[in-house]
Amino acid sequence: MKKIAVLISMILGIVLFSNQSFADSNVMVPQMDTTDVFVLNENAVVLLDHASNKVNLVDVKTNNPINLSNDSNPILDLGVIKSPEKIVLLKKTGPTKITKSVFSYKGSLLSKTEIPLKDTGDKLKWVAPTGKVNERIMVQTKNVFHLYEYPWKKPTVTYNAQVVDKGYESVSVMDWDFEKYPNLAIKYVAQGIGINDYFLRTINLYTKQEFLFKDFNTDFQFKFLDNKLSVFNSYTYQPVLASANRPKPADSQVFYRIINVSTDHKIKTLESYFNEDIDKTSGWVTVFNNSQLFIGDLAKQTWSLFSSTGEPILKDQKWETGSKFISYNSNLKVSYFLEYKDGKAIISSYPASMN
Repeated sequence: MKKIAVLISMILGIVLFSNQSFADSNVMVPQMDTTDVFVLNENAVVLLDHASNKVNLVDVKTNNPINLSNDSNPILDLGVIKSPEKIVLLKKTGPTKITKSVFSYKGSLLSKTEIPLKDTGDKLKWVAPTGKVNERIMVQTKNVFHLYEYPWKKPTVTYNAQVVDKGYESVSVMDWDFEKYPNLAIKYVAQGIGINDYFLRTINLYTKQEFLFKDFNTDFQFKFLDNKLSVFNSYTYQPVLASANRPKPADSQVFYRIINVSTDHKIKTLESYFNEDIDKTSGWVTVFNNSQLFIGDLAKQTWSLFSSTGEPILKDQKWETGSKFISYNSNLKVSYFLEYKDGKAIISSYPASMN
């Protein structure tokens, strides 16, 4: 009987562990750097915090949150559709299963469906249907990308993104973006002894045309806007090895560029000087949100704003450097920033000063 009891306990333990392997402990406190912001309209935003595995719909005026992630299953992706107005949340519920929950802009659950996939990979991205094209899901597993569409049984497109560069110890996929077929953009980190360099590759999955960009002196982020790619970066001045690639304070720094992925032509480039101050934090921070580009000077504690096409909107605004830019309302001439206080998200508004 004792042996049977022990055996039952072991089986229960395995079952519980198996179920929990797809659940997050939710013990992490939300943080600025781990929070993605999605602007719905002038009144509401969605905050996806990867550290706490939480999604909240927040009213920017009242700061009242509505929790859209009421279980501990890992969040895989979140998409916002403007027309019709929908929020799409994907979660992992098993090694080969995900759930897709669709919410209104008011936070009401409209539908919930289960999608079977052969593998959920390291990262995936949901793509909304357009015209006669069904919804799609791009899945990355290490260096291989698979594009699925309904009924999700096998990939319609597969791409091997492996890069071999003998000048480094390793080159691996670090991040990527896929907005709609056929354009894919991939960021690589190339590692050597005390060195991290960053590359960008754009791929047309239909024509197989590729372009590689290696002229980056720091890490960067990027986002598709139709057939154009917006690339932006941030950097805090710090000591590095003499052999490492580092932005030089004496040089003008390119903090934003727009690339036509069909021709590899750089349509627009924005750059500025950012002084290094050894007595306090210095460098720059960029945030691209709601088709607006925020650029903040850490040493001067000021920020400026540009449109997605690089046109100036605001210049030299005062900045509370512990906050994160959300959006600027040009009608009200008010900017919104995110802060965390005791683990709670606070959205603050600031009137713009017209210089």
